[in-house]
Amino acid sequence: MTPRRNRMVQRLIALAFKIAPPERRSWFDAMVAELDHVPEAERMHFAAGCFLTACRERLGSPQFLQVAARNLFISGALLWAALNIRFAGRMSVSDAIVLEAYGYCMALLFFIGALATARFGYRATIGLAGPLVTVLTLTAAFVRFGNAPTPTSNIYLALIVENLVVLLFALVVAGTLSRFANVPQGRR
Repeated sequence: MTPRRNRMVQRLIALAFKIAPPERRSWFDAMVAELDHVPEAERMHFAAGCFLTACRERLGSPQFLQVAARNLFISGALLWAALNIRFAGRMSVSDAIVLEAYGYCMALLFFIGALATARFGYRATIGLAGPLVTVLTLTAAFVRFGNAPTPTSNIYLALIVENLVVLLFALVVAGTLSRFANVPQGRR
């Protein structure tokens, strides 16, 4: 085996060891110890197998899945805030001040929700989204039944229902993920 190829094998094994979840480190210690007993022609294949196994173990670990789900959840809230800002900006061009204010307020609320989830977890999402769902539901009922239907009131109602659907989805996802995070390791 050439020195360069030998260095690549050593680096690949070291990277696999770093990637491996902590609960599997002893298993990867054994793989590193086996490297000396693998024929030289097959060492690169063995190192690649160790690396792929380490990646698969890391991607399947509950800690990684929780972090990935939380980051995806936070990114979704930030994306929704950005879409509300875009909507509010479009409303400022058409001089619809109430719609513009609604868009900016919803963007701010989703941004605060993303920050709270990042800092305090899914319980913060549930604690913030629950009351907001109630307020938006009451507002939607008022817009629908409190006034005569007009094109403008229909726009308000559509926007409120849209945000209600997103918030209800966020509540279901946050509730599910918070239960998953609290399940003991042995019960998964």
